[in-house]
Amino acid sequence: MFNLAVDQEHVTLAFGLRWIETLSRRYEHIDVVTMTAGAYQLPANVRVWSVGREHGYSELRRALRFYGIVWHIMRERRIDVVFTHMIPIFAVLFWPVARLTGLRNVLWYAHGATPRTLRIAHRLVDRVVSPTPESFRLPSSKVTFIGHGVEGERFRAVARQPGPALRIITVGRTAPSKGLDVLIEALARWRHDGEWRLTVVGGGTSDSEAAYADDLRRLALGTPVAHRIVFTGRKSSEEVAAVLAGADVFVNLSETGSLDKAIVEAMASGCPVISSNDAFGSIARAGGFAQYVIARTPEAVRAALSELAEMSPAARQALADRQSEIAHRSHTLDGLMGRLCGVLDAEAKRGA
Repeated sequence: MFNLAVDQEHVTLAFGLRWIETLSRRYEHIDVVTMTAGAYQLPANVRVWSVGREHGYSELRRALRFYGIVWHIMRERRIDVVFTHMIPIFAVLFWPVARLTGLRNVLWYAHGATPRTLRIAHRLVDRVVSPTPESFRLPSSKVTFIGHGVEGERFRAVARQPGPALRIITVGRTAPSKGLDVLIEALARWRHDGEWRLTVVGGGTSDSEAAYADDLRRLALGTPVAHRIVFTGRKSSEEVAAVLAGADVFVNLSETGSLDKAIVEAMASGCPVISSNDAFGSIARAGGFAQYVIARTPEAVRAALSELAEMSPAARQALADRQSEIAHRSHTLDGLMGRLCGVLDAEAKRGA
């Protein structure tokens, strides 16, 4: 298996450890070759090999280490299939080895962007898996869409108890692509008779995103509703689940193109979602709640929030139940791993 990071402290990639743990219960052994390794605890049948970005190694040195690690693993034990998770460059590097050995390579990709490295990797791998059509935008006969993988046991739907204020939440990286400035501007001019609170959960993964988070706090402080907006910073998956369980509406204004995992976690938790995300739009139109697919404008945000705020508790619960049912049916980790393993096993047989 190839991936970007094996690190339980990574802001966006820590969830990958749960993938590895789940896969380890289905296969005799797994060797993970990663770009960077941090702290982790994994089952005994999993070995982790880093090409050394955490040590500051140059690209050339990392490439040489990649080949050294791969050949060491293959001399030592039998490998049946290769899974490349969100690191197309490793798929490109592995191609000569695949040609020599006959090993089949399955690439997971989940982003709206289609960089040159992805286009090259797509030509060289045997199969592609992705959550939704919006998450893999190259025309391809190789791709299979298998849903997202949120932890269904953790993100369970719970009934909300009505409170004195509408509890709005957004979760994700504090990056410009997430549209948090639009959300704050929308709420600053929202003429709503009732009380409301906004909780912003998440942090930056780079210096530029950390600077953007500071800009957002300054933007909020400059509005007359600053006392209603709370920035919590990054939270663990367990903490996010608890916060979602106490929220009334989830807002996502992402323009990444692919389906944000945070959207699916909110849906699974029974927290009604409104979003401008393209992939959510496809789900909402098929699921009968297309009115909650909105434009990424302050006006559209205010209109959708007003509609949800004025809904009866029964109507809001019905919307929450519908969204949760879709998330648990098509986007849980166990279901995703079952579908992924079906693809991996089929490719292993073809390469045997």
